[in-house]
Amino acid sequence: MNHESTPGQTTAEVAERTLKGLVNRTRRSAWADYLPIVSRHVFTLFNFIVIPAAVALFYQGEWQAGISVTGTALINTIIGLFQDWRAKRQLDHLAILTATKARVIRDGQSCEIPAGDVVEGDTIMLMAGDTVIADGTVLDAKFLELDEALLTGESDPVRREKGATLLSGSMCVTGEGTYRADKVGDQAFAQNISSAARRYSYSSSPMTHVINWIISILSVTALVLCALYFTLYYLKLVSGDQLVLMIAATITSMIPQGLVLTATVSFTIGAVVISRRGALVQRLNAVEAMASVDVICTDKTGTLTTNRLRLDQIKILAADVPEAEVQRRLSLFATASIDQKNKNIQAICAAYGRHEATVLDQIPFKSQNRYSAVKLRDEKEERVFVLGAPEALIKGSVDWNDDLVKLQKTGLRVLLFAEVPSESVAATSFANATLPQNLRFVALVALADELRPDAASVLKALSAQGIAFKVISGDNPETVRATIAHLELPLSREPIVSGKDLAATKDLAAFVADHSVFGRVEPLQKVQIVEALQKAGWHVAMIGDGVNDVLPIKKANLGIAMGEGSQAAKTVSSLVLEKNDFAMLPETIEEGRTIVRNLRRGAKLFLVKNVYSLIIILLYATGVFGLPFPYLPQQVSLLNWLVIGVPAFLIALTRERSLVATRTSFLRDVGWFAVRTGIVFAVAGIAILALSKHVWLNDEKTQRTMLLSMLVLLGITNLHRALTDGNEQPIAADKFLFHLSFLVIPAYLIAMYWPFSAGFFRLTMLSVVQWLEVLLVAVPAYGLSVLSDRIRLDNKPARISGNPPIRG
Repeated sequence: MNHESTPGQTTAEVAERTLKGLVNRTRRSAWADYLPIVSRHVFTLFNFIVIPAAVALFYQGEWQAGISVTGTALINTIIGLFQDWRAKRQLDHLAILTATKARVIRDGQSCEIPAGDVVEGDTIMLMAGDTVIADGTVLDAKFLELDEALLTGESDPVRREKGATLLSGSMCVTGEGTYRADKVGDQAFAQNISSAARRYSYSSSPMTHVINWIISILSVTALVLCALYFTLYYLKLVSGDQLVLMIAATITSMIPQGLVLTATVSFTIGAVVISRRGALVQRLNAVEAMASVDVICTDKTGTLTTNRLRLDQIKILAADVPEAEVQRRLSLFATASIDQKNKNIQAICAAYGRHEATVLDQIPFKSQNRYSAVKLRDEKEERVFVLGAPEALIKGSVDWNDDLVKLQKTGLRVLLFAEVPSESVAATSFANATLPQNLRFVALVALADELRPDAASVLKALSAQGIAFKVISGDNPETVRATIAHLELPLSREPIVSGKDLAATKDLAAFVADHSVFGRVEPLQKVQIVEALQKAGWHVAMIGDGVNDVLPIKKANLGIAMGEGSQAAKTVSSLVLEKNDFAMLPETIEEGRTIVRNLRRGAKLFLVKNVYSLIIILLYATGVFGLPFPYLPQQVSLLNWLVIGVPAFLIALTRERSLVATRTSFLRDVGWFAVRTGIVFAVAGIAILALSKHVWLNDEKTQRTMLLSMLVLLGITNLHRALTDGNEQPIAADKFLFHLSFLVIPAYLIAMYWPFSAGFFRLTMLSVVQWLEVLLVAVPAYGLSVLSDRIRLDNKPARISGNPPIRG
């Protein structure tokens, strides 16, 4: 592009505007990014209720309970703050390495700078695949068309001429131009959308929404119970000291604040681990989406292939044009084309060099048209050249169709090069961007793309995880067929259908289910395929690298962009394979599944306690059996740390892979486990309290100690069942945690028999006979909980008929 007409700003002008703060960044303190983290962990409902209760406990002299309650809130807050702060620093560092770039003109020269360094008044260059990073005015436009779907919802590209206004967040789909940055930073319409997508931010996933919903319900339940205690206090059925202890114990036992901490730690650690390996997580909910993916849709080019095209051969169709002249004309066309980022154009230029000519007019390439055209002056003669997909240019039958099919069956990408006869050139106009008439076919241009050497092994690894694979390509079906034939997988032997077949079908869902390879598919048809799969119950990942992949990437449950892809594709994706390494996809998905599996296991530990605590407390409130309040605040803390909080945290840190897609809903899986187990444990708890009081005639302190002892033992069994409840075989990490869990027993015995800790937790030092009495209730409860594992809800997710996942 000629920079003489738009020399841009000088270095001095840029420096002056930078000092004035007229840069494309939000004006905020660096600490401003940390304030939401502090707020999220400090100002919680749990802390809001617990802190006043702790103050009241200290005031009444219940310092053991006060320390316990305060310690629980403080430790949860500190760990959450540390993990979130650490994740932000690490992900922000990775984001700097992959930040959005902008090409600007300064001092008459083009240079590439971070988008955040653009200043007001900068002249920014725009080409196909670029994102508009600041609001501005078009200074120069050559066939410039923008996709403003992310701003307006309109999917059709919009033509922009000189003087038009551009809004940040729109994307260039074809042509090129320059624009002046009129509004930057806070003033821009979509403040630096690309960088904002990459900068670390906490976004709730569907699972965390469910967890927050559960916590809200439990919090309301706890508040209702506290209101009930006030009623008992008003009726003088409990004393003021008892009231405060009951409120504190109820809050710490009914609100699973550690579950929120576990979820935060799981997702943030997962995002860091995955990003360090070269797959940048742009949204934390992508980690959860990885766990449920069971079908991947992808383009052929750039994923299964390397997208490094080279010109393999040309087949001359015009007998009167020598091959050398055909090569020269191809070079003229490629040199004049505005689509210099197009891989086809680059391959032709690499093969035949560049031949300059005066460009008079042209039609840029668009996926919807599948061709491009150039009108130029070659020395003194005007010429019109067209290059595109044969199907787009051929209007009838041709006698060289066999040659075309033969080339396509070799896996080569075949384009048709044509020209307008010299006598019709003068009358040819591109005013309506329509295909010129009366084309004369000059040559078939065959381009080769190298299949990734690890493509077959990647697909086999994905198949081993139960993931199906669908190839959605814009190339000719025969070319796609020949390419995947080298994979030596069942996928390569399936019938290939075209976009025309897709458009003609009456049952889109069944058609998509029955086929795995699609050729000559238009961009909107990619969206239709993704939607059809989602409606049939599949969880879809979409991999793309071009502007035409933006909408399906955005529509998919998990949008994945290749690192060498367009900025537009990377902006809307949840995950970017920055190293462009297709082979890391199975490992990345495994990591996501592992994180969600661990979180679900940890959640089972927390919610079981909430169920049995609620039942026992409600029974206490009714006065049936004359039972004491089940436990004191410090006893709840001891129970939490021994068999719930610490084990759940260790589970979240395990990194051994899960190969099973998480399809069952969180509530169905975790909720049903918690309900059936919690009911069994509650019955056992009521039984041991009643027996201890009415049969064994123990005092209230001993009654609570026996209940706590039984719950600790059952908590160990609960951990074992949580690790094995599901379809996966136990892994090494499960066995390690299984053995490690028995350390809970000596830890609890120390708490009981060391005088200081026994006094702190108000535990009775149980005799051997009393331990046998605890086991008398605990063993049957364990047996019933194991039997309850056989009572399962219908776990079968909705599936569609069609081909099973590929098997290597």
